[in-house]
Amino acid sequence: MLRFVIALLLTLSCGTPPNKAKHIPLSEPQRAALTDKYKLYSSLVASQQDAHGFINTDTCDSLLFTGLLGSGIGSTNTVDLPAAEDNLGAWHRRPLSYSECYPDGAASTISRDMLLGVMWYSYTNKRLDIAQNLWSYGTTHNWIMGQGDAARIYFTPGLQATLAELIYRLGGENHIVARNIPQIYSQNTGYQAHLDLLHIGLRGELTSKLDDDSLSIVTYNYHRVPQNPLFSYVYHKYTDGNQTETITSLLDTSLFPDNRLPTNLDRNAPWINERDPIDWAPAPTGTPLRVFSGGDLIFVSWLVLR
Repeated sequence: MLRFVIALLLTLSCGTPPNKAKHIPLSEPQRAALTDKYKLYSSLVASQQDAHGFINTDTCDSLLFTGLLGSGIGSTNTVDLPAAEDNLGAWHRRPLSYSECYPDGAASTISRDMLLGVMWYSYTNKRLDIAQNLWSYGTTHNWIMGQGDAARIYFTPGLQATLAELIYRLGGENHIVARNIPQIYSQNTGYQAHLDLLHIGLRGELTSKLDDDSLSIVTYNYHRVPQNPLFSYVYHKYTDGNQTETITSLLDTSLFPDNRLPTNLDRNAPWINERDPIDWAPAPTGTPLRVFSGGDLIFVSWLVLR
């Protein structure tokens, strides 16, 4: 342990200066247009929510996307995320009133991907209790967060560090060694890139800065897909502070219609930020209609408008 602490302190002392968050105020037309769309989608999403406020309850990724929606809407009265937490403190992929995804619909009862949604929800709704309970469950269970494929349910040291930072920033205990565990990222694409940007973005929210390694991953993904609203938002927040490009993507009516929620006939990706443009094309002619939640717009719009 002593060697780890010494190595950690050396890493911190030799690090390069952080890239601090930047902000250029929106123009009045930008703010008005995005606010109108945000309010519209926030009112329409109710048609896609269940009694607990969850979306995508027919899938086994419901917890992640509902956590992000609950962050963007910002009301625990709208989204009751703990409906997916059992009395032992374990989280599940959707509310407990539904059939369990594991083992028929998923390889595990939970995944660390889903728990990113829980941490975002805890942060934006100031739910220290949720973050502390997650920490307690992790430490009690050696960071094995559920049942099934161990590769999915192990809460990695990098995520442990972010959870420790979240608890500290919400006014809880200072797990100082855990908070400073170094982060390691790879150049991923598709849904894995989305998870990377969610994780990096949350760390940036908590500390108001990104280290060079984190920003390099953000920059890589932004240059791959500059029209991805989440990628654009995080990139510009830590480079020039200008969110014009992000707003342009959110106001793109081919992806986010102006007078209704998006469907698979607009774009075949239920959550734009999670997929690369190859998956954004409309569904083939004759495909049954699917209405999407619009939570992808709600989440990023909230980030921009704050």
